[in-house]
Amino acid sequence: MKTIKTLMLALSCAAVLQYGCKKETTPETAAGELKKNGDTPGSPSGGLQIMSVLFNGDASNGSANVWKDINIEGTGTVTTVNDETGTLTWKFLKPADSHRTEGHGAKNYQAQDGDEIYIGWTSKIYMPTSLKTDAIFQWKSYPTAGALQNHPLMLRTKGGNLELQHFDDNHVATVPWSTTLSVNAWLKFVIRMKVSRDPAVGYIEFWYNGVKQTLSNGSQRLYCRTLDVADCDPKWGVYGGDSSQVTHFVKKIRIANSYADAAQ
Repeated sequence: MKTIKTLMLALSCAAVLQYGCKKETTPETAAGELKKNGDTPGSPSGGLQIMSVLFNGDASNGSANVWKDINIEGTGTVTTVNDETGTLTWKFLKPADSHRTEGHGAKNYQAQDGDEIYIGWTSKIYMPTSLKTDAIFQWKSYPTAGALQNHPLMLRTKGGNLELQHFDDNHVATVPWSTTLSVNAWLKFVIRMKVSRDPAVGYIEFWYNGVKQTLSNGSQRLYCRTLDVADCDPKWGVYGGDSSQVTHFVKKIRIANSYADAAQ
């Protein structure tokens, strides 16, 4: 019996020497192999794809797991409802004569200087098309005290258009992108962002309804300052537009390391 065991062990060792031995692949070791080969996780080069969702803001996860805070000025409400597909969806209701109904996210996630992230979501807005709002989305500076930009990026409505705004460190606004506002229809957004206080390093790219947009500089990328004071966080809902009621439905909120995971 001892001779048989010894023979089997010898055969096993020979097989290892001939064919080699592979370690168990984990996300960490896979990422290391990708980096060694010049790929990055989630890259389109044909390498191993690794899930890259950093924050999932689905309403089904519950308010306590999505929002850092709820900001309401007036009599607005933040609730959840099922959409026509049965997907639980955030409902931001800002009545007339109220100023703000927003969710300040993302719970348990914080973008850091140097990060490259994608922020994606889907919206449906019910409001007068002529109504001017300050924001339906913000990339908001915290703390507000001492902020130079206050909100490096905002998506707002004005004059029948939907506008993406960038604010520099003098709080001067430019409009890198705009389009005709569509109400009562689902709209998909993805913002790619290099998070940086340096306007020569930070940048944004923007997808609307699945199409990457050319910005006002004639390029699909705008280099700009995207980080202010200590941190910046996303906010969704309605800010401004006090004269009319606005209802903003938001679903499929994601922050990710890849476009595919943000554009759910």
